Amino acid sequence: MNRKWLLVGVILVFLIVSMSALFLVQRPSFKVTSLTSKPTLLGTYIKNPDIIHSAAGFLSLSPGVSPNDLLPSSSDWKGTAFVGYSITPLGGRKGIAIIHPVDTKTGRFIEQETYLPSGKYKLVFGIADVADMFPPEVLQSGIGGFVGNCSDVGIKIIVSDLQKGKDYVVFDKVIRNGKWYDYSVDLSSYFSNKRIKVRAESYAADKGCGIWNGEWAAVDYIDIQPY
Repeated sequence: MNRKWLLVGVILVFLIVSMSALFLVQRPSFKVTSLTSKPTLLGTYIKNPDIIHSAAGFLSLSPGVSPNDLLPSSSDWKGTAFVGYSITPLGGRKGIAIIHPVDTKTGRFIEQETYLPSGKYKLVFGIADVADMFPPEVLQSGIGGFVGNCSDVGIKIIVSDLQKGKDYVVFDKVIRNGKWYDYSVDLSSYFSNKRIKVRAESYAADKGCGIWNGEWAAVDYIDIQPY
């Protein structure tokens, strides 16, 4: 009897380990590379990759305008981003989409659907916490800024396989204010011959700068490129 139950136990352990291994194989890991500069954008699979606000449907920010009064219009980019700023560059870049979280539990996002033919791909994007990049006249209107020595915000990049109905977080990082961050994510051939949705989403975070303190998440560009 003891040998029988021991055999049953061994079989169960084998099945659990096998199923776990199979699950891990089905959830790919995506290599993230930090870039030293903004790459050349192709716009082959993502329309308006530079997110120029006049084409993206986001209103431009001006002093005295409450962010809560600004809503995106119809465009290739969908989502809850509430402002594009191109009148004055922020940190040397313009035409960006700002996705400041709604509150500590709800983020804002931009997203776009596309189809990828057969091949290998990488996703390149530029993000920042622009809390300290606004010009003085905008800061004086109550937009931007932070308390203390720094601000931080979380940004996730999610690629959804629309055919399988599965979401994959290919990038998730808490960034600090003061600079633009450019990244490349190797998607390899995982999304080849599939219709996908690419989404950039913010969330409130605290990695030493305080929760809900200058969470001015922004996206400069998003592009998918073959290699």
